[in-house]
Amino acid sequence: MTGFAIAVRFVHLGALTFLIGGFAFLLLVARPAFKHAGLDRSTDFERLDRLLLRLLGWSALVAVGSALLWLGVQVIVVSGRPLGEALALDTIRGVLLETQFGRVWQLRLALLALLGGFLLLRGRERDERDWLALRFEGLLLGGLVTATLAWAGHAAATEGPSRLLHLPADALHLLAAGVWLGGLPSLFLLLSWVRRSPDPSRVAVAREATRRFSALALVGVSGLVLTGLVNAWVLVGTFPALVGTPYGRLLLVKLLLLVPLLAIAAQNLLRLKPRLLAAPPAGSEVAGDDPLRRLRRNVLAEAGLGASILLLVGALGITPPALHTQPTWPFPFRRSWEANKDLPGVRTMVIAGGAGALLGAGVLAYGISRRRHRPWVVGGGLLLIGWFGAVALRPLAIDAYPTTYVRPTIPYHAISVAHGARLYQRHCAVCHGEAGYGDGPAALELPTLPADLTAKHTADHTAGDLFWWLTQGIKGSPMPGFRDHLSEEERWDVINFLRALAAAEEARLMSPLVEPEPWLVAPDFTFGIGVGRAETLRDQRGRAIVHLMLFTLPGSLSRLEQLDAVWTEIGLAGARIITVPMREADRIYRQLGTRAANLLVAVDGSQEIAETYALFHRTPEGLPPIPPGMESLIDAWRRAFAFGAQAPPIPPHMEFLIDRQGYIRARWIPGDGPGWDEIPRLLKEIERLDGEAPRAPAPDEHVH
Repeated sequence: MTGFAIAVRFVHLGALTFLIGGFAFLLLVARPAFKHAGLDRSTDFERLDRLLLRLLGWSALVAVGSALLWLGVQVIVVSGRPLGEALALDTIRGVLLETQFGRVWQLRLALLALLGGFLLLRGRERDERDWLALRFEGLLLGGLVTATLAWAGHAAATEGPSRLLHLPADALHLLAAGVWLGGLPSLFLLLSWVRRSPDPSRVAVAREATRRFSALALVGVSGLVLTGLVNAWVLVGTFPALVGTPYGRLLLVKLLLLVPLLAIAAQNLLRLKPRLLAAPPAGSEVAGDDPLRRLRRNVLAEAGLGASILLLVGALGITPPALHTQPTWPFPFRRSWEANKDLPGVRTMVIAGGAGALLGAGVLAYGISRRRHRPWVVGGGLLLIGWFGAVALRPLAIDAYPTTYVRPTIPYHAISVAHGARLYQRHCAVCHGEAGYGDGPAALELPTLPADLTAKHTADHTAGDLFWWLTQGIKGSPMPGFRDHLSEEERWDVINFLRALAAAEEARLMSPLVEPEPWLVAPDFTFGIGVGRAETLRDQRGRAIVHLMLFTLPGSLSRLEQLDAVWTEIGLAGARIITVPMREADRIYRQLGTRAANLLVAVDGSQEIAETYALFHRTPEGLPPIPPGMESLIDAWRRAFAFGAQAPPIPPHMEFLIDRQGYIRARWIPGDGPGWDEIPRLLKEIERLDGEAPRAPAPDEHVH
């Protein structure tokens, strides 16, 4: 069924492409070219016109037939039933009336029926206006039929603001392809007619038609490139998705076919067209032995490559977009500046290689602009770019795995982090240590020390790297795989915990003063706001700054009463207070009574929220800060100072400020010195965040 569906889509797209291209050719190329040569009322033009109209009529008929077959394929796919059951009247009616495809299909069929009626019932054109009216109506209806395909394909499924850009871009992409590729068969017919009898008047028609079609094709190619970039950005988005998904690889093949197609078009535009226009009006050389013959052959090759691209478009239409497919990275390495920039010699090699590549680009530009010795200079420029580009990129290579760019399936949520913490203590802490420093009870018995999971190198690797190691283990190390011990969801929970653990280590010096740059993503959580109602931290983005307080009774009671008294003032400053009990959540309302009545107390899920945000407290006692500029020695530093160290007790009270984009920007723990115990200081930091313009993109709901 897949192959048949691709064939049906290919035939339908091909018929519509020829419809647009044929009518556009008659209106914008053929008639003006014949008119330029004084042959617009000749028998030759009438014959060509009738032939193209006849072919366009057959094309409309093929479009109708393939549309009916496409409907049948869609009914079978949607219903999931065998052919005999799927084509029942009720099933077809359901697809036509209750699906986006069915409604758009009805509109397309109505437009095709109207176009067919114009072509079948047309009478003899009395004047030029009649002639133009029919062809313009055909171009308009064919264009509308083709453009509506965007509303029945991947673009129609795009959500959010991208939809407003993707839908028109996809429609224009189809129209641009029709103007260029759909006009090639008509141009081939015209050039064949000229070549059969190359008298000066016919050659003049070929010249003018070639000139006009070149301009039309240039517009079409420009539209294809621009709208194609938009479509690729929306449906693919990243290089890993381009090379690591079926949709992306099909798109790559399409692009590879587009390269020779553009090369042929460029040869037609830059070499053959000027030679044809500059040739003498008569003579056997002009007649087709050289420029005309080669131009006709190139047009045929263009049409063949265009048909291959349409076949790929048919396959792309039934392939899930790369953005919605997990990519499988096909290479054993990837490039990472963040992971390698502090290694010895890396910066020097990157700078030297970049400078050499820029020199090569200059040589290449000079070679393109100069005709003398041009091939040698261009080749030298390309060689310099390739050589020095490799010099710059080689030191940035690190190991990669099939799952390196896999997107996590479990959101970065407090429930996931807390569950991952429990799994970590059960399966990983014996080697990596309770706090993740690689200092567990079994560490000294291993041939190599376990990795420090809080060090910078953890953040340098993707979530997909960590998933691969958790699943398969690490060759040449004691790290085992946990495929048989942890489900896929549990492995993602552990990764969410490790990301929070590494972030907490980096945030160990966070203070009550707002961090100048947002970087620490606040794990999402759900909290109740009334009977049967719930919101998430993510829901607060763009609405309010969140003042999150983890508290323990009775020690935090006075602080709760203090915040309750200034609740209105904090709200007017732009913040929303959310309090979370760190223990005994089921008894919290009885303990509070009517005190702190204005404050929102999150009871449901409080244990997971408290466990997650308690990670962001402080480093082991006595652990010195990282010396500035010494981040590359972080592993050795931890081995020297932190082996066997235990994290201090979790404070019974912690407070955080989370900005409107979802980043933790400040933290206060009572006893760490002057802080938010004085309300004016808290209000000052809230007001600073409230007046701040967005400093970073809103974080994704998954770790990366």
